[in-house]
Amino acid sequence: MRPSAVLLDLDGTVYQGNTLIPGAYEALSFLKNASIPFRFITNTTRLTKRKLVLMLGDMGLSVSLDDIFAAPHAAAIYCNKMGYKKILLVVPDRDMEEDFLDFQLVDSDPEAIVLGDMGEGFTFNLINTLFNHILDGAELVAMHKNRFWVSSDGCKLDVGAFVSALEYASGSPASIMGKPNSSLFILASEEWNIAAEEVLMIGDDIGGDVCGALNAGM
Repeated sequence: MRPSAVLLDLDGTVYQGNTLIPGAYEALSFLKNASIPFRFITNTTRLTKRKLVLMLGDMGLSVSLDDIFAAPHAAAIYCNKMGYKKILLVVPDRDMEEDFLDFQLVDSDPEAIVLGDMGEGFTFNLINTLFNHILDGAELVAMHKNRFWVSSDGCKLDVGAFVSALEYASGSPASIMGKPNSSLFILASEEWNIAAEEVLMIGDDIGGDVCGALNAGM
C-alpha cells in the first residue's frame, strides 16, 4: 500500500556519524517527487533543531525546522500542559533553551526536571542533585529512555540508563517524552490530518521506532 505520509528516524537511518547512509538522499528525493509528505522524528537531545538542519545541509540535504520533530519539543508541550512554570533544563547544548522560552529556567526548586543525554556530563554530583530535586517533589521529564546508541567509535550509554537509576532510587517513575512514547509520533503527524494507519515509520530501532509507531496505530 502506498503510504500517505512518512516519518523517518535520523541517526542510524538517514545518517551515521557525519555521513549520509547510502540511498538516503535518493529515498528522500523520491518522496519529494511523489508529493508524499514526510518529517524527521528524533530523540536527539545533543543538538537543537537549528543545528540539525545545518548538519543535514552540510551532508547535502535541504530541510527546514518544520521538517524535524524532536523530543525537546514534545517535552515543552508536556510541561506547558502540566502548567509548570519553573523548569530545570539538563541538556548539553544550552542553545536548546530556545525551545523553552515559555518557562522560567531555574537551578533550584524546580517543578520539573527536563533531562536530555548529557553524555560524559553525567557525573555522580549531577545525578545526586537531580535525585534530591525529585525527592523534593520535582517531576522527572525524560526526553527519552534509550538504553544506548551507536557512535562512530562504538556503543555508548544513553540517557535511559540514568533515568532508570533515578527512578529506582527515588521510587518515582519518569514521564518519557521521546520514542517509543506513542504521543511523539501522534504530535509529529497531527498537522497532516492523515489517519495513523496511513503513515509509514522508517527507523533502525525495533523498540523505539517500530514498536512506538505501532502503538500509535501506524
